Amino acid sequence: MLLKKGITGFFDSSADVLAENDCSVFRKACYAMCSGNRELIEICRPDNTSYFYAWFKLNGESLYVLLNKFYPVTAFTNKLVINEKVFVDISENPLSSFGYETASAKLLNSCFSDTGHELSKGELQQIKYWNPVSVGNIIFNEWD
Repeated sequence: MLLKKGITGFFDSSADVLAENDCSVFRKACYAMCSGNRELIEICRPDNTSYFYAWFKLNGESLYVLLNKFYPVTAFTNKLVINEKVFVDISENPLSSFGYETASAKLLNSCFSDTGHELSKGELQQIKYWNPVSVGNIIFNEWD
């Protein structure tokens, strides 16, 4: 997956600001995930994060679905703590039918490489400053 300009939520100028994803589509996708033993607890659109999330209970354990605020990229994790997110893959993922790309746990848990991306100079400066522990923390973090 290519990290595109703006995916971090940092912009070099007001002209670069992207439109936010439609939370109503994300809500529908989350309800589509409710099957078997997956119980939807909450869908949240926090003001100070670079993602939306839905909280599910699965066999008594928490599962969070994250949606990048600006790109149709989703991920799954068991924890929402800054720099402690460990991303996981799940089976039976209906999100692609709603136009979302789900980033793999392998990619999200890997270290950031300064090649193979379209990130802006400002985004790279923020990455250098914040020093996130993984690619996932670049895409789904409380940086703003």
